[in-house]
Amino acid sequence: MSHKRAFSGIILAGGHSHRFGQDKALLPWRGRTLIQHIAAQFQQLSDDVFVVSGAEIRYADILDVPVYADEIREIGPLGGLYTGLKHARYEYSLVGACDMPLISHAVLNLLIDELDGSVWAVVPEIEGHRIPTLAIYHKKCLGIIERLLAQGRTSPLAVLDAVPIKIIPEARLRTVDPSLRSFTNINTPEDWQRALSL
Repeated sequence: MSHKRAFSGIILAGGHSHRFGQDKALLPWRGRTLIQHIAAQFQQLSDDVFVVSGAEIRYADILDVPVYADEIREIGPLGGLYTGLKHARYEYSLVGACDMPLISHAVLNLLIDELDGSVWAVVPEIEGHRIPTLAIYHKKCLGIIERLLAQGRTSPLAVLDAVPIKIIPEARLRTVDPSLRSFTNINTPEDWQRALSL
């Protein structure tokens, strides 16, 4: 399916790219920047797509979607998730990281199709590890995030431990993405070269 559905699309782009050595969001990818590519992917599925760009607003000059700075800074993806859910127009939000260039619509649609009203999050699991930066979250998670932050806990996985979730197992993911390319992260120049060759 490619029609737009009633959920928001949040792109997390707040990382410092220390291991890579330059801003990963601005890497060239198929005629545009990586962040433009991810935004375009999400815009095909949602009419409420925006970027959370970390401590300061970045990329607004090259994007046709809103950009927000983290409301709680320097705590990593959980700060971006918190800010994103606060700005989201819809109850549920599809969340993705800007350094995953091979995200496929098939995987995104699988996450969406597996959503039901009884859970607060839908999360993929690969090799026994949940992937919190390519998942769906309900706005109800905001209160949980606030509680976790008050306890000094900043891992997105802590949210998944505290709310009702649906896990999409690796075998199910492989039915739509056999090599799991959608979950390729760009953390180093070597990762980037591998992604370009796929």
